Parts: sequence; C-alpha cells; structure tokens
Amino acid sequence: MKNQLLAVILLFTVFPGFAQLTMESGANIVVESGSSVIVTGSITSTGATFDNKGTIENKGDLVNNTSVLFATSSTGTFKFNGTTAQEITGDHDVGFYGVTEIDNTSGVSVTNTSAGADQTINGELKLTNGTLTLNDFDLTLGVTDPTGAGASAYVKTNSTGALKRSVPADASTNVTFPVGNTAYNPLTLQNSGTATTDTYGVRVVDNEPANSGTNHMVDRSWEVTEGTAGGSDLTITAQWNSGEELTGFDVNNCAIGLTTDGGTTYDWSETGAASGTDPYSITNSTFTGIGTFAVGDYFYSGKRLDLTFLLGGAYNGSTMNNDLYTAGLIPLTDPYSLGTSVSSVPSNAIDWVKVELRSNADHSVVQHTYAFFIDANGNLLDTDGSTGGKITGATLQNYYVAVQHRNHLGVVSSALVDLSGATPSYDFTNLQSQAWQDGTIGTNAAMKDDGGTFVLWPGDATDNGEVGYNGAGNDRSAVLTEVGITTPGNTVNGTYSANDVNMDGDVIYNGAGSDRSTILSVVGITTPGIVYTEHIP
Repeated sequence: MKNQLLAVILLFTVFPGFAQLTMESGANIVVESGSSVIVTGSITSTGATFDNKGTIENKGDLVNNTSVLFATSSTGTFKFNGTTAQEITGDHDVGFYGVTEIDNTSGVSVTNTSAGADQTINGELKLTNGTLTLNDFDLTLGVTDPTGAGASAYVKTNSTGALKRSVPADASTNVTFPVGNTAYNPLTLQNSGTATTDTYGVRVVDNEPANSGTNHMVDRSWEVTEGTAGGSDLTITAQWNSGEELTGFDVNNCAIGLTTDGGTTYDWSETGAASGTDPYSITNSTFTGIGTFAVGDYFYSGKRLDLTFLLGGAYNGSTMNNDLYTAGLIPLTDPYSLGTSVSSVPSNAIDWVKVELRSNADHSVVQHTYAFFIDANGNLLDTDGSTGGKITGATLQNYYVAVQHRNHLGVVSSALVDLSGATPSYDFTNLQSQAWQDGTIGTNAAMKDDGGTFVLWPGDATDNGEVGYNGAGNDRSAVLTEVGITTPGNTVNGTYSANDVNMDGDVIYNGAGSDRSTILSVVGITTPGIVYTEHIP
C-alpha cells in the first residue's frame, strides 16, 4: 500500500501500519505522545516533515530529499528495526530530533552511493542492536550522550566518514565517541585547553599507522580532526580488545602516541598500565595537537630510567654548575654522534650525557645507547627536561648500565638494573662500590671521592679513556693546543669544547680556573706523569 500525504495527518493512540510511506512537499505527519506508527517498507520524503512525539518504527530504508525531515519539536523515538540491512539515503540531511534508535542486528548504514549526504542526530542516539555504518559520510551528534553502545552496537567508521561531537573546554567533561570498524573501539576526549567548545571528528582504522612498527602496538588507530585549529589540551582514552594486540605488546607498559606523518614519528605519552581486563583502555593527557592516535608499549613510548651521577668537572661540592647552559653553549644535537636532537635545550640541563644498556651476562657488551641530559643534582633528564631518560627499543629485562660524558671517565654499574621494575633506578653517587671496577680500590677507584660524594673523574679531554698530564696523547697538551702553544696564558672564551674539562664554558691553560689544573688534580700534583685510566670494560 502506498500512502501519499498532502495534508497534516494526526496520529493519536491508533497503531497504523504502512507497507510504504511516501511524503511529498508540504505534507506533515504529527505523531502524538503515546502513539505509534509502523512502516514495514521504505519511508521516502521529498519535502515533508515528521513532528514525532510518539514512536515511529521503520523496517525499510529512509530516503530523504530536498529538506530536513524532522521538526525541531520532535521528542519521540524513530526506530530502525528491520530484519534486513537498512539505509539512510537521499540527497539531504534527515536532521533527526528526539531519539534515534538502531535496533537491527543486520545494521543501518548511511548510503554507500555518491548520492548520499552527511547526517545529523540532534537528540539522542540510542544503540540497541547492530551498527550504524557511515561509509563516506559524517554523522554529527548533538549534546546528548549516546546510549547503549557496546561490542555489538556502535557507529561503524568503515571508510572516510567520521563521527562528530562538540567537546567543551571543560576539564570535568568527558565526551565519548562510540566508534569502531570491525570491532568496538571507542575514544573519549576531554579538553582542558583555552579554546571554546569545538567540534571534533573521530574515525577508527583497523590498523596501526602504516609507518609504525609491526609489533609492540595495538592494531588500531584513531584519526581525529577538529573544527577550529588550536587551543586544545586533550586527555584521551582509547579502548581496544586483546585480539587486536600485535606481537610483544605489553599491556602493563603502554601509552597513546600522536603522529601527523603516517607513523614515521610520534609524540608519545607517559608509559603506564592499561585499565580493564578485556577490553583494555589507556588514558593519557596533554595532547595539544590532533592527527592520528595509536597505542604502543614501552618499546616505542619509552620506559623511564632514573639515574643519578655527578660530573666532577662541574661539581661544586653540593650541586653542579650550569655555566654551559647559562652561556647558551649546549648544542641542540648530542655530541656523541647518536643523532639525538632537540628544538631547545631544557633549562635545567647541565650538559648532554651518554647512557648505555649492557648485557646482563657481560659488562663489556653494549646493547643499546642513548643521549640524554643531566641536571644540577645529577638526575638523568629526558630530552624534554623531564626527570628520567625514556628507554626505547629495548626489551624490559636486567641490564648493567654505563654512563659516560665527553670529557669525563665513564663508569658502569656494579649491579644489574631491572628495567621491567615499576621505577627502575640506580645511584652512582653514594657508594664507590656502585661502580664496577677491576678489583683495585683507592688510588685507582672508578669514581672520585669528593667529601663522601662520588663523582665521575674529569679531565679526559682527548676522550681516549685516560686522563694524562704528560706523555703521548696527554690531555694537558690538548688544552694547550686549543689556547695556543706560543701563548699558553690565552683563554678561549665561550666555547663548547672537550678541552673545557671543568665545564665553565672557557678553555684556560694558566691562571684561575684553568683546565690544566683540573687535569693535574686527577693524576696527582706530585706525580704528573701518571696516567689515570677509565675503569669501564
């Protein structure tokens, strides 16, 4: 039966059924509260209006052309509850008001033809059974939170279409996007930034970004857009299922990362344990940009390693002097040829240092090498100035840890450090025995005893693992060569040089604060011919 409605039709407590409902321009169907309309076929509109305060059950497609279909006064329920797949199609936004319910295990989709349109649900989206598939079209939700989403009922972002919602600049408001593709993978956003309410779009892709690793990741990613660029400070919660984890993924040490170049580079958050048992979720904050978000574990996001050690050249008896930073001499790229660079040197940095993870079976076997910074108190700093270096690309296990500096004698830990621990750490400063040595203690100790605090020996200007005052390849001669052999009283000011063994920003051969004197103090004033050798295998 085909019904063309050219006038206002009032439906009260009766329950009429329509095999097919076609509404031409000017028609207006009013469904009063407590009333119900069941349409077993398709609903087609070319300019009509639903004012729905009751219930409309649609078991076929919904075809809307020319104008929005629902009156803003609609407060009732429009239910998709067919037994076969249904479509929302036509060349115009339906403009749903009231409650829009998906109750079809075969699913509802925004048409997969080019003749479709982006859709808006201004009221509540109620997900009872089945997915709402977007294909190439966006779906914008109003301020009412969707209900009922879960493993079998969600918004499916299978192509370019995204789910869009407004997110206020309010640290107490969490906005969930109930999205997925072949599985339910919702994303929750909370914005504590300075921007006003903005509209964000989210779509799930059933892979990690193409240029990411093939293990230690969740095989999902979330592409996020924003209506107005800037002003965001997002806290993000991502959810996944255990079957989506790639080889080696560690659910107890994972984080969300943001990439804007397809996975080549990431801005990773702090590593931590996921919540839940399956599905799992992780929450990370302070994302000030948008792009593609993914979940990886410590292998990419890094595991914090807290090390404490002091550089004898800069040590003043309580802390280390920050002359190199104050003079703006610390370079943006590490001096150890590791290729680690920063856009700006952290304000709490004393200098670059090198950290090595060595085999737990052999002190001498270097397995991983990193460039970090160190602060005035001897704390290892990550490249952004935060305490603790982020160890990436290393298996969480026991390691011996070596620390080195460009003009100090390096040391290696005498005990193993368990990188899988909750807060892996090691302190070289409080005991001489914390540093590995070849069996001799005292004159040939691996670290210098400075009033009960142990520091790395300074003076290795030539970076050959020795501090020498006289003889072939000695460090004193290197200092003299830089200041000028014919004029040893000269000073080279404001330089980042290995010959600046006391780290004051100047290379000085004679006079107060000379680097020659620092070298001499290491080998011994009365025996300047002795070479002091690094105790590191």
